[in-house]
Amino acid sequence: MHPILTEIFARPVGWLAIGGSVLMVGIALGVFLFVRRQVLKEERGGK
Repeated sequence: MHPILTEIFARPVGWLAIGGSVLMVGIALGVFLFVRRQVLKEERGGK
């Protein structure tokens, strides 16, 4: 296997990096969807 792939998948640090990246993307997506939902709800409600 390629040395970089071995480093990413065979070592705990690689799994932590993958998990951290997925977590950051998930938080960003969650915040985006929450804000979008709030804006749409405010536009429909009209304050």
